[in-house]
Amino acid sequence: MEKYIETELEDNLSEYQGEEFEYLFEQSNAGMQKESLEKVIELWLEASEKNAKYLVRQHMLNMPEDIMAEATANWKSHNGLIREQDDLVNVDAYHMTEQGYMKYAAKSLMQQDSAFFRQQCSKDSLTELHRHDYVEIAYVLHGTLKQNIVGQDEEFHEGEVCVIGQNSLHQDYLTYQDSTVIFLGISNELFEREDDYGKKFSRAQDFFRKLVIRRKKDLKFIRFTPRPGAREQLEPVLSDIVRENALCQPGYESIVAGLLERMNTILMTQYQIALSKKEQTQVRKLLFDDVIDYIDQNYADVTLHDLCKKFSYNTYYFNRLIKENTGFTYSQYLQKVRLDKAAFYLKTTHDSIERIALRVGYTNQGFFYEKFELRFGVSPREYRMS
Repeated sequence: MEKYIETELEDNLSEYQGEEFEYLFEQSNAGMQKESLEKVIELWLEASEKNAKYLVRQHMLNMPEDIMAEATANWKSHNGLIREQDDLVNVDAYHMTEQGYMKYAAKSLMQQDSAFFRQQCSKDSLTELHRHDYVEIAYVLHGTLKQNIVGQDEEFHEGEVCVIGQNSLHQDYLTYQDSTVIFLGISNELFEREDDYGKKFSRAQDFFRKLVIRRKKDLKFIRFTPRPGAREQLEPVLSDIVRENALCQPGYESIVAGLLERMNTILMTQYQIALSKKEQTQVRKLLFDDVIDYIDQNYADVTLHDLCKKFSYNTYYFNRLIKENTGFTYSQYLQKVRLDKAAFYLKTTHDSIERIALRVGYTNQGFFYEKFELRFGVSPREYRMS
């Protein structure tokens, strides 16, 4: 069976031209900078449909013979077993209703126009089997995304992100459910770069980034589950990516590249990643090293709240992490670090004891003297003289 059987061309009678998406955005007096991701996708789908000069009626693979799709003529380039990409990013998004009617738009960064597709789907049908030569990130805005990945059914829920490996053969289920999903095809270059962008990650974050690189080369996927507040950070970035990619205003390529870096940082820091037991052990060790480095650099005024904000875990997790690696609670470990620093400064500087106590984080001099003597068996003055 041929993938496509073009049966007729139908003119699109819309009077809107290529400025439609920009026109729709300008209708809001508040500006689209504050619009939600869902609204931006809705506008993009609407503008893509109205911008299409004509639609081709065609039969799509895996669909019953009597179900025809309508798509812009260049939709063919989005199909095939191996989907290739030469651009930094391509953006796809679809909205499906409970009646199984789907609208789908797609655009790569260097194209000026979005491809558009609409179809009444048969329930629980599958898209064609395919794989990519790039990293694909799928974000479930609402509803669910059900996929068959390398022969195994997987379901992703609202707020979850799926990163699919470049060699993973997969298909999407077209379910009768109100759902909106956005797909980003990201060039391999962005994930593999080893310049200052890669260096800004902590050990644990860099492990996640390299894990994505490894997973994209094998037959696997990674599930990212949002921590509290993660969606509120990620969705505005995705909204900006869709907007910039669709409008093609001057400088948009550089803006999108920066937004992709921001998106990756949010994924690596604000999402939990499903890992094997071995990978979980590696991450906990790397995270512990990151936490110890952070405490060592900020011992004078660091708080448990600071750690939670910096590394996006709760207080219980950090107490348990530090206890299992050092035998101390967080408070005990921080006190040990502060007293060790005080002992170092007593031996290597001429600063007063009071000044050293303040320098390492003790505002109560009596408490400092008490804890120092308890740890070293002598007073700070005696320690300096010894």
